[in-house]
Amino acid sequence: MQPRSSLLDRIAPPESLWRDGNFMCVFWATTLSVLGTAVTQMALPLTAIQMLNASASDMGVLAACRLLPFILGLPAGAWIDRSRKRHMAIAFDLFAAGGLLVIPLAYELGMLSMPILYVVAAMVSTTEAIGGSALQVFVTKLVGRERLVLANSRLSGASSASMVAGPALAAALVALAGAPLAIIADAASFVVSAFLLSRTRFDEVPSIHSGDFWAEVKEGLVLVWRTPMLRALVAVVFVWITLEDSFKALYVLFASRELGLPAGDIAILNTMGALGGLLGAALAHPLERRLHIRRALPLGIIAAGCGYLLYLLPQAGGGYTAWAAGAALLVVDCGSAIYVVNYLSLRQRVTPDALLGRMVTSMRFLTILFAPIGTILIGHAGDVFGLVATFTGIGLACVALGLAAFRWLPGNQART
Repeated sequence: MQPRSSLLDRIAPPESLWRDGNFMCVFWATTLSVLGTAVTQMALPLTAIQMLNASASDMGVLAACRLLPFILGLPAGAWIDRSRKRHMAIAFDLFAAGGLLVIPLAYELGMLSMPILYVVAAMVSTTEAIGGSALQVFVTKLVGRERLVLANSRLSGASSASMVAGPALAAALVALAGAPLAIIADAASFVVSAFLLSRTRFDEVPSIHSGDFWAEVKEGLVLVWRTPMLRALVAVVFVWITLEDSFKALYVLFASRELGLPAGDIAILNTMGALGGLLGAALAHPLERRLHIRRALPLGIIAAGCGYLLYLLPQAGGGYTAWAAGAALLVVDCGSAIYVVNYLSLRQRVTPDALLGRMVTSMRFLTILFAPIGTILIGHAGDVFGLVATFTGIGLACVALGLAAFRWLPGNQART
């Protein structure tokens, strides 16, 4: 007679990721760091807009500064492949924490300026560009390729859940201490994330590389060029990043100045967007199984483009302005999560283990190389043509990109 399974075994079988202690350390580290990021997502642009009177062009430059480290981080791929990925992720979490603390310190000293915000934004993005790339590779090795989409979906869901709770926390902290001081919460979250990652116990043995460092950097670029799927993704992701980051740079400015929303109502927008991200993360895996990963990815892009256009519908002064704008962000972030989960999984599936780090940084370099110029130009367009016309262009371009991606992405995802 077979023994009856325990309630825990029925809810989460022994092979479940929820029973994997190492994965759960990564899961909670991601959850808490994103919770802090949700605070900065609102507090940083409000600091620029309300305290430094930033224009749309200034916000475009701020977005460009966030993208720049992904270009300069190209050699980091070979560094990642030669190193222990967990150690790198921990070190850069602490680097981001130190950068974020510069903002409240400069505010207290009366030295806060847009150049300081530009530098801090670049420092935090460096953590994502290098530390985040290392963590992606670490997760691939930790869970195995067969559970990769599921693991990415779990992590994306955790990020979205944090973004649901984060805006309320951000609104409370901004109201209590002001936007610059609220950023301290994000710095603390990076410190806790570093501690949790240090608690993982995984036998991570870095690959032995005796060849020339720069030759290995070149090998990552050659891999992308010679892999049809990665080469096609470069074209798709380059346009996506330019459009998405331009929208992110300007949507708080639009909500604050065009819709007249206070910080508490902007928190509603961010919460609704996070709920959309949570929904998209839950849909990503079923869509991948039902439609195939290369079809699910363009659907996410098209959904996000429709959300950009819907963001223009709310009118200033209406009783439901914040909720209507929030509904648009729900659609944006739902589509974005579907795209991101499938994109990350697709590019990792077609890459050999020994080249994962170089693939990630090479892809980021190629897809972001000209994106900072795009965000600056789109930000300037917001000043010249107005935000309504600019958002219309972003939305239509995003829908067109999704439709084109159905044709660009190869049907065969085998390694070359």
